[in-house]
Amino acid sequence: MNPLRMNLETLRVGGHRGHSAGAPENTLAAFRKAFEHGGPLATCETDLSMTSDGELVLMHDKTVDRTTNGHGIVQNMTYAELSKLDAGSWFSEEFAGERVPLLRDALQFGRELGILYQLELKIYDRNEVIIPKLRALIGELGCADLLQFSSFDFVQLRAVKAAIPNVPTVGLMHSRLIDPSALARQAHLDAMNIEVYHFASGEARQLHDEGFAVFTHLPGGYHEKMMKYGVDVEAQIVQWVREGQLDQLMGDDVAQMARLRERARG
Repeated sequence: MNPLRMNLETLRVGGHRGHSAGAPENTLAAFRKAFEHGGPLATCETDLSMTSDGELVLMHDKTVDRTTNGHGIVQNMTYAELSKLDAGSWFSEEFAGERVPLLRDALQFGRELGILYQLELKIYDRNEVIIPKLRALIGELGCADLLQFSSFDFVQLRAVKAAIPNVPTVGLMHSRLIDPSALARQAHLDAMNIEVYHFASGEARQLHDEGFAVFTHLPGGYHEKMMKYGVDVEAQIVQWVREGQLDQLMGDDVAQMARLRERARG
């Protein structure tokens, strides 16, 4: 049985890089706010990178420039250097002093709060280093139940599934696929994330029919932008949830995701 398949009552909601609408992305503060808005088992999508001395950290960009007060390439910096940076002030002075978290710290925090992580693998050419480190950390902390792995690289997802089979995997779809279920089978995936722009095209039903879970992500501001043209994206998502087409709904604003879940439940 697919551990990521849900129904109207168990639908999971979560935050893209945590509750990035209200806190600096990929920080413990953003994960805490995702829990406050989404409740137990809220899922925080977050991004995995690695320092020059082999520490697994959470950072989206290749450089620290956009989301810290530092300058440099993450993979060229030691964790000692990275740990001194302020990862919160760029967002708001309220978060001054927030740090770039270690994956270890985030997982321990997730266990404490009762939140899950969709860990997007952002390093595509270091499987021989990244995968053993992930396997060792998961084994040490006993935290496979807190994790999903996601990537745009389906070859990488197949490799990580072979090495760590007890963690579900999620393929990220850039665009429409002719046969997404066939690709999901080849990569040994548990779920596919369909871009909200393409969701109405029918792939969700095909994936469900073949036993795969279906996720989508509502980018910040997209609903508001489309409402100016008379397109109610929120109403579309509520309908998809009511039809049983979605297993997980994620966005920058977790409060919005939780509100849509409640609307769908009526």
